[in-house]
Amino acid sequence: MVLSFRDVWVKAAVEHVILTIMYRSKKGEITTRDVEPDFIVFRGSTLCYYAAYCHLRHEGPRCFQPSRILGCSVTDRTFQPSPKGRWRELLPLYQARGLAMKGWGEGECPLPAG
Repeated sequence: MVLSFRDVWVKAAVEHVILTIMYRSKKGEITTRDVEPDFIVFRGSTLCYYAAYCHLRHEGPRCFQPSRILGCSVTDRTFQPSPKGRWRELLPLYQARGLAMKGWGEGECPLPAG
């Protein structure tokens, strides 16, 4: 079973696993970034952004628009979450989706909808 991009993000945030994403900036520049997923920004029930600490920019949280994420892969590296991190907000979704019991799958993760 292949996880959705949102499930990959939630699982990585809760399990503190670094993701590598390919991202297109507002200016159209494409970069590859290692990110430490932290939370998801919603407006009502609409997903707006994925938030993470970005190794390329050395800052966080940075917000990534789903439509600009061009690729994603799960690394074998973990991170120490920030004490101010909001990843705990994702625990109910992590538990409801049974993500602790699901593997990462193989290769690239699916792209986010949007």
